[in-house]
Amino acid sequence: MSRCLAVLSLCGCLVAAPCKAEGANAAGFGLMSCADAEPVFDQRDYRRAFLVWTLGFATGVNNVLIVRDQQFRDLSGLNADLVVGSLRAYCTQHPTALLVQGAESFFASLPLRAWPRQR
Repeated sequence: MSRCLAVLSLCGCLVAAPCKAEGANAAGFGLMSCADAEPVFDQRDYRRAFLVWTLGFATGVNNVLIVRDQQFRDLSGLNADLVVGSLRAYCTQHPTALLVQGAESFFASLPLRAWPRQR
């Protein structure tokens, strides 16, 4: 169990590392408006950066949920089409929102599971 938590923590650190996508710092995507994100959703580098940033966000929030509530949102089976498509759909419906709000909405839509207790 502690091995799984260590792997989750390591993945969170790796995924949250800043990266570049055509001059934009991926660490700052949370404050990007949906209106600014909309024109670049189909650009390969931005698409990849949005995916990595969103998964890092989800992993970080999951770490808090595990420690605080002994629960987590199931991130298994996610892919770029699902993650970036969800962000895009959110932004289409909420053009004045921030990308972090789309990530929060996506994260909240994932199945909530109980974290196995340590023995």
